[in-house]
Amino acid sequence: MILRRLVVGEYQTNCYILGNEETKSAWIIDPGSDAELIIDELTSLGLIARSVLLTHAHYDHIAALTRLKAHYPAMEVLVGKEDEKGLDYEVIKNYCLDRRFFTIHQEALKNLPKPSEYLTDGQYLEDSRLTVIATPGHTPGGRSYYHKEGRFIFTGDTLFARSIGRTDLPGGDYPTLIKSCHRILELEDDVQILPGHGPITTVGNERRNPYL
Repeated sequence: MILRRLVVGEYQTNCYILGNEETKSAWIIDPGSDAELIIDELTSLGLIARSVLLTHAHYDHIAALTRLKAHYPAMEVLVGKEDEKGLDYEVIKNYCLDRRFFTIHQEALKNLPKPSEYLTDGQYLEDSRLTVIATPGHTPGGRSYYHKEGRFIFTGDTLFARSIGRTDLPGGDYPTLIKSCHRILELEDDVQILPGHGPITTVGNERRNPYL
């Protein structure tokens, strides 16, 4: 198993690459932007993108999707159904608070690929060995991805090192977010938390998270 973290774009989004050395397949978690950087990293690792797994569909986590899909036409895009509208250009245009970001990435955001599949709570993605955990609150369709064998979980913008996701954007809900964070904390202390921004942490460390 190959695991890489790339910090991409204006919002320093953590984009993760999970690769299978035998099949040469890769799963990309949250391709925020800097598509060429992601493609170069995949190429250097000898991997081909099989799927993109979105923890949620905010613009700072999806702007590289269009270029990646053009480069890897067979690549799937997987997301929680409740976040499908986050891939709609008109929706993004209305809620994107950063007009500079929107202007720079407008063409990419205008041509985002449609979801290939909607991911449900408890679903096991056998090819990547990830289990889908529904973690709404930051967005209605938030998803985390737990790799039991690797002892890590991709949490997107639900849970950070000593912080939690914001809930003031459309669809955000604070009580729901707190429940989702506590659901993640049901895992063992040594499980690594790979968040959407900032440093990697562990479940044990986040039991002392001041927001929880």
